[in-house]
Amino acid sequence: MRVYTARVPQQPGEKTLAAYLQHAFPLLPAFALRDAFARRDVKIDGVRAAQGDAPVPGAVVQLYTEWEAELPIVYEDEHILIIDKPAGISCQDDGRGGMSVQGWLDAREDRPRLCHRLDNQTCGLLLAARDEAAEACLLTAFRERTLTKVYECVVKGRLQPPAQIASAYIVRDERLGRMRVVSHASPEAKEIRTQYETVAVSGDVSRLRVTLLTGRMHQIRAHLAALQHPILGDDVYGDRAFNQRHRTRRLMLCACEVTLNAGGCLSYLDGRTFSVRVPF
Repeated sequence: MRVYTARVPQQPGEKTLAAYLQHAFPLLPAFALRDAFARRDVKIDGVRAAQGDAPVPGAVVQLYTEWEAELPIVYEDEHILIIDKPAGISCQDDGRGGMSVQGWLDAREDRPRLCHRLDNQTCGLLLAARDEAAEACLLTAFRERTLTKVYECVVKGRLQPPAQIASAYIVRDERLGRMRVVSHASPEAKEIRTQYETVAVSGDVSRLRVTLLTGRMHQIRAHLAALQHPILGDDVYGDRAFNQRHRTRRLMLCACEVTLNAGGCLSYLDGRTFSVRVPF
C-alpha cells in the first residue's frame, strides 16, 4: 500500500476533497481515487474522510492506494533521464501541496537532479541528470543555449507573417506577479527572441511550432500574448472569454522536442533528438 500526502493550501479552489485530490495527484487515475474513498482510505488530519467533504485549508490529506503514480520515461541511461511531464504537475513543491516532479525524482533510488523547469500547466520533455558530470554538462548547455527546445501550441487568431523570429524585451511586473513584454531596452529588461512557424489553421485558432532562441520565464506565453495571439487556455496572459468560448480547460502548450548538444560525458547523445506526442 502506498500513501500520497498533500497539505491543502489556504485557498484550495476546489469545493470537494475529491476534486482537490484530482488536482493534487493528477497521475492517479479516477478509479484509484474512487476506490480509495470507497475503502475509506482517505484521511484529513488523521480522520477518515469522504469524497464530498470540503478540503480544509492547512490540513494534511493522506490517500492510501495500491496504484503507483509514475511519470512517463522517454529515455534513460546511466547519465541522464528524460521524462514526459503531464500538465498539472509542478516541477518543484508548491503551495498546492500535491505531487511534484522533484518529489518523484527524490523518491527514486538514484535521486536524479532536475536541470530545468516547465510551468505547472505546460506538458512535455524534462531533462534530469543522474550524476554530477551529466548535471554540469546539461546546466552549461542550457546556459549557453546549445540545446534546441521546440514547443507546439494553439493560439488565438492567424499570425501575420505566418512565420518569423520575433524580438522584444521582457520584465517582471512585481505588482501583478507576472512577466510583461516591452519594445525597448531598460536596465531591468531582458531581450527575448521567439521563433515561430504556423503549421495549421482551423477557424479562429492556429497551431504553431515554436523554437526558443532565448530562455526566459513565461517567454512563449507572454510574447505570443504581446503579439495579440495568446495561447489557448492561458487565463493569465491570454483571453479568458475566448478560452471559455472554446471550452478549453488546459493550457495548449507542449515542450514536444529537444535536440541535445551538451558535450562532455553526454557527447554520445550530441545531435540526437527526443520527441513526444502532443496531447492536444
